[in-house]
Amino acid sequence: MTAVCETLGVARSNIARRVAQEPSKRRVRPPLPDEPLLSEIMAVISEMPSYGYPRVWAVLRRRSKARGDPPANRKRVYPAH
Repeated sequence: MTAVCETLGVARSNIARRVAQEPSKRRVRPPLPDEPLLSEIMAVISEMPSYGYPRVWAVLRRRSKARGDPPANRKRVYPAH
């Protein structure tokens, strides 16, 4: 460890303390409920079954904008097969 610390130009005591301590917990946002979005997606698909996910996302985005709600993220609409 001494050679690595000298090469990097950092104190060995600092690296030893970082290795010994517990990793910090990430603060993660709780996942959004899928049911309301899924029901909206199914409604759009039932109206126009030939629409792919980009068009479905665009329709959802327009509808949420008209309601004054924040739009769904494009990645949430993308089909996860």
